[in-house]
Amino acid sequence: IGGRAWLSIQLASEDQEKALVLWGNTSLGLLLHWWYASRQQAGRGSLGIVPLASFPVLDVSGLTAAQLGAAAGLFDAICTKPLMPLDEIDRDPVRAELDNRFGREVLGLPGPVLARGGPLEILRAKLAAEPSIRG
Repeated sequence: IGGRAWLSIQLASEDQEKALVLWGNTSLGLLLHWWYASRQQAGRGSLGIVPLASFPVLDVSGLTAAQLGAAAGLFDAICTKPLMPLDEIDRDPVRAELDNRFGREVLGLPGPVLARGGPLEILRAKLAAEPSIRG
């Protein structure tokens, strides 16, 4: 997702790294990336080291052991499944699965947020329709 600075992120455990990678690939994580990224080319966004310091992400250090375990298990279950490009996020069954499982199993979001036609599905549709994402 165009982050040259991601290598500068150091976390305390592999489970925290897995949770952050998952978060960054959810629709909510991608929305935040797109909002804060520098878009110098159509359809692409990039973050450097300076903006990364104030980039809003899930605080994985605040997750409980159970939440981290759920994130690590989800990562292991989903890491080999191919994700479609961001402009096809509304048709990506793996992204929908990631959003739903991460929301339910890690964040404990209520069912209506994750339901078909709910806010996360609407967010995926709006992201896919965004001209700066389509390129």
